[in-house]
Amino acid sequence: MPRDKKLGKVVEFFLQQNGFEQQAAETLRRALDEVIDGMRTGRWAVAALEKTEKTYIGTKVEILFKFDFELPDGEKLDAAIRGAEVDIKCTVLNDWMIPAEAMGEICLLVKIDDTKSRFSIGLIRVTPGVLRAGLNRDRKGSLSAKGKESIRWLVRDGALPVSFLATLDEQVRKQIFSHPSGQLRIDELFRLAQGKIIPRVAIETVARQKDPMKRVRDTRKRLAREGILVLGHQDGDPERAKSRGYAAPKKGEMIAVPKHM
Repeated sequence: MPRDKKLGKVVEFFLQQNGFEQQAAETLRRALDEVIDGMRTGRWAVAALEKTEKTYIGTKVEILFKFDFELPDGEKLDAAIRGAEVDIKCTVLNDWMIPAEAMGEICLLVKIDDTKSRFSIGLIRVTPGVLRAGLNRDRKGSLSAKGKESIRWLVRDGALPVSFLATLDEQVRKQIFSHPSGQLRIDELFRLAQGKIIPRVAIETVARQKDPMKRVRDTRKRLAREGILVLGHQDGDPERAKSRGYAAPKKGEMIAVPKHM
């Protein structure tokens, strides 16, 4: 057991979670997608956010992390884990800003790189010895180089699920978004991205309507006339996709494939 027993217990808590890295990756992707809010904005990347919007990512990560890992509120910090107060800090840059109230306590540090689709999560006990000299205007400090060496990493450069629209060729994206109506954009999405699993969040971003799946139902009929099948996760659709050599869509996913092979 490490000398810092409470820190050790928090480390153990996360490492004992079944599939921690995968769940954390899904949680962080969802946090980004909810802040990006593609259905209302048409955006698909953190780079498109305003500076003030990026600051909300940390709050969203805290909310979803606590929900997904069933973490109760702490008395003075974000969460209580095995008797320890834990502050959850997230950055999409290089540094975490540590508040004065976290001094002497444990911080869960989350770093997200949406461009490279990578994330890291670690834990540290905050002491004056791990912080740079001086505070910012909000009386927050940042970790020194020595402090960063003291981080107990739970995940280092883990794979973050990629935003589907970011994987498309820029010209393909432009072609999809060039259409004035949600229906035409959805038609073009499935027409140009055949053979790729398309997640619901991408469909919502392209449709930009309250009932995007209605657009998909209409697209099924329209593209069927072009010899393209639009398949979901029900009614034998996964088997149809697999029989044609494609990945089977899961709940919330769709795929377009040629009708005749």
